[in-house]
Amino acid sequence: MAGHGFLTVPEELLEHAEAVASWYADNGYSVKAEPADPAYPYTPTLRCRRPPTRVFVEVTGKLSLERAEEWSRFGRSCTTDTRIVLAMPDSVLRSNEDDARLQKMGVGVCVSDKHGVREALVARDLAVNVELPVRGSLPKKLKRLLGPVYEQFDRSQWREGFEDACQVLQIESAKYLRKGIADGRITVLNKAGRRRALTNQTIDRMSLGRLAIAFSNIQTPNHPDTVLAQVLSRINKDRIGAAHQKRTPAAEARLRKNVGQHMYRVVSGLKAALNLA
Repeated sequence: MAGHGFLTVPEELLEHAEAVASWYADNGYSVKAEPADPAYPYTPTLRCRRPPTRVFVEVTGKLSLERAEEWSRFGRSCTTDTRIVLAMPDSVLRSNEDDARLQKMGVGVCVSDKHGVREALVARDLAVNVELPVRGSLPKKLKRLLGPVYEQFDRSQWREGFEDACQVLQIESAKYLRKGIADGRITVLNKAGRRRALTNQTIDRMSLGRLAIAFSNIQTPNHPDTVLAQVLSRINKDRIGAAHQKRTPAAEARLRKNVGQHMYRVVSGLKAALNLA
């Protein structure tokens, strides 16, 4: 394989830089060496793209938290999925305090040795602004249901986290609807204003969007019914975008803008479905 002709990489790090470039290429990224753009705080060693994500990689033989912070600020100023990674030989020393500061910045680290390249710290999508409800304040049932979702957001897998949160809400909403109908409290009307005969099997097969319609057509809804109708209706468009339009720029931009508030809606919907409100 031909080298990338690096001009900014010291000779002793060239082999490392080539290994990192190959690692990203093997993971499906298109790789450009030392792209120039006045917007960049420094010339990155690599810019790696795998839509909708781009990763700026700085190969270094010495950890500089100041440079990492400046790259992090650049990433937070972007509007598309932007991640920053420091790539270094495994011989470069990092303290626990260094790693904690890098994690707070959202900057990732990958290291290489004779065995190859590995990810030491996961880079976050710096361009998405999401602050989830404090997990410690959630009721115990919600901690159990949303624990895996929070872990995904911690790893910057926020799209997957949102999809899973929607799935949790869909399941719990269906349970709530089944119970309400079985108890005789809930009556769902059709377009003609007549009672719909909904079996458990029919409800379990409903998509999140169809559940939204069912909740919107409950005769004499109570407060939790109304909350669920509103929540399901508000998040459904972006849920469809996350599940079925992953490569569509418009869907990506809309979800990126809305996902933070949607997660608060999901929590409100689950509280309603579980009678925790």
